[in-house]
Amino acid sequence: MTHVIAEPCIDTKDTACVDVCPVDCIHEAADGSSPMLYIDPVECIDCAACVPACPVDAIFEESDLPSQWSKYTQINADFFAGGGAAAPAAAAAAGGGAAAAAPAKKAAPEPEPLPEPLELTVEEMYKELSEIREDVATNRGREEEGKSTKRSPTLIFLAAAVILLMVYGISNNFSKSVNTSLYGKLSSFALGDRKPTLSGSVYSVNQTIGGKRYTIEVSDSIFGGRTLRLQAPAEAFQKIYHKDEKFFGNVANQYSRYYYTFVDDKSDGTVDSILQVRELWSKENRFLGRYHNPIQPSPELQKSYQEAAQTLAKQFGIAESGA
Repeated sequence: MTHVIAEPCIDTKDTACVDVCPVDCIHEAADGSSPMLYIDPVECIDCAACVPACPVDAIFEESDLPSQWSKYTQINADFFAGGGAAAPAAAAAAGGGAAAAAPAKKAAPEPEPLPEPLELTVEEMYKELSEIREDVATNRGREEEGKSTKRSPTLIFLAAAVILLMVYGISNNFSKSVNTSLYGKLSSFALGDRKPTLSGSVYSVNQTIGGKRYTIEVSDSIFGGRTLRLQAPAEAFQKIYHKDEKFFGNVANQYSRYYYTFVDDKSDGTVDSILQVRELWSKENRFLGRYHNPIQPSPELQKSYQEAAQTLAKQFGIAESGA
């Protein structure tokens, strides 16, 4: 996994992220012509030191990149694949040499000779006004009949799709509102009075209990499920799993924070996935880096998840009935 610089960096190019990058993987074009900065996906060690340094919040972990900026993953990679230069729009002229001569215009075809004039009598050239009105009325009736019976399959399909989406959105959000489990109540607590958006929003609450930090993070959208992330304190890691962690070993006065992040996709009390999260901070409270290490759910970790949820619920005054 790597980090990606997205659209807010365009025409900003603040180099604070370059200053904090431990492996010097953030660059722009040598002549300064590129409109933004780029992260080399090969060299990036995913330490996330650049994320808080960016003044315009333009840097994201690849998996957290907003959907409207998903193309910037390829844009960052293409910049380095092209030798560190923005791809020019002049690639169409790669054939080189002078432009090919324009093709000669084709001669306009000779007009066909007019047919012999029709021989019409006066009676054939003119009709009674009443007859003309009858013809017009007849033709109009046929046109309206054709329009009324003709239906576009595309419009019918789109209308049905919109109706189905509306029904799904209403039922999906109704099922969230009647979730009375402890985990559903924690999700509702983090959401507060805010309503989910179409594209999705993330809401969070931080709470310190007994000197340890707990975090509730809820991802929610109108047409999507509700995901509860419960971050609880954990013991120190016994396993060093990041190949470049030696960089932080040379930073004086550092200390670490350790968490379990429990992910419950349905907010029903069942742990779906777990991350061990390690954060490195300096004594001056300067963020140095964060590592994620996925582990498999187990009965012990499920129990830890339930205990953390109960601790937070008690702190917030949420009843545990229905948990």
